[in-house]
Amino acid sequence: MVLLKMFKIFKNIFLSIGRKSPIVLSSNETLDYILNNKVSVGRYGDGELNIMLGNNIKFQEFNNDLSKRLMDIKSSDKFLVCIPDVFDKKRFNKKYLTDQEFKYWKKNKLLFSYAWKKYFNKQMLLGDANISRFYIRYRNKSGVEEYINKLKKIWNDKNLIIVEGISSKVGCGNNLLDNAKSIRRIVCPNKNAFNKYDQILKAVKDNYKIGDLVLIALGPTATVLAYDLSRENIQALDLGHFDIEYEWFLSKTTEKISIKNKNVNECNSVGDEDFISKNYANQIIANLNN
Repeated sequence: MVLLKMFKIFKNIFLSIGRKSPIVLSSNETLDYILNNKVSVGRYGDGELNIMLGNNIKFQEFNNDLSKRLMDIKSSDKFLVCIPDVFDKKRFNKKYLTDQEFKYWKKNKLLFSYAWKKYFNKQMLLGDANISRFYIRYRNKSGVEEYINKLKKIWNDKNLIIVEGISSKVGCGNNLLDNAKSIRRIVCPNKNAFNKYDQILKAVKDNYKIGDLVLIALGPTATVLAYDLSRENIQALDLGHFDIEYEWFLSKTTEKISIKNKNVNECNSVGDEDFISKNYANQIIANLNN
C-alpha cells in the first residue's frame, strides 16, 4: 500500500512537470464577479475530480455520462467554473488555513495536481470553489460575518428555486435565506442524484419563472445542472455546503459537527428525511426522491 501510494505521488509529480498551475480568483473576487456579472456557477471539488477520474464517491457512484459532462464544461460569459484555491502560495498557507484543511489539500495536490492542471489550466476564468466553504477551514474567522453579508446579496429580494437532497433542508432552522422574496424547493435523492438528472432538469425548467434564481446543493450533479440551466438563460448557482457552513458559524464551533435533522457528509451524519416542518413542506413544488 505504501509503495503504491509513493508510485502515485511520483507519477503525479512527473506528469505535472511543465504544466502551469491554474490561476484562481479569491473567494471575495469570485463573489464580486457573480454579483457584477450575474453568471451561473459550477463548483469542482475533490468529489467531482474523483468522478472525472473514474471513481465512486460517498454520495454518487461513478457514472460515465456524469464524468464526461464534468470534463466538457468550460467557463463562459454566462458560466463560471470554480475549483479549490490551493495553487496560490499566498492564499494556500498554514497562516490562513487550519492544520486539518492544509494537510488535506497538501495531500490532494501530491496525488492529483496533474489532473487539476490537465483539466482546468485552459479555462478562460476560474473562480474559487470555496465560496460556499467560508468558515470552518480558516484559522482567523473575524471576517466571516462580513463575507456572509456579501454572499446574501446574491439572493437578496429574489424568488428562489432550491434544488437539494431530501435531507439537506437548506436554510431551514436559520435565517440564511430570510432576505429572499420567496422560496420553492425541488427535492431530490441524497445519493446518486444524477440517476434522475433528466427529471431534475425538467422539474426546474417546468417551474421556472423569469427572474427566478436557482440555488443548488446536490453534489456533482449540481455542477452539470447549473451549466445546463445557464445555457437556457437561467441563472443557477452550485452552492453546496453553504448552509452547513452557516450553521457552524452560528454555533461558533471550531470543528466539523453534526447539525440536527440535516445531512453533513463530512461528519457521516445523516439527516432525518421524515422531519419536515410545515413551512418546508409548503415550499416543496416537486419531490423526486422516490
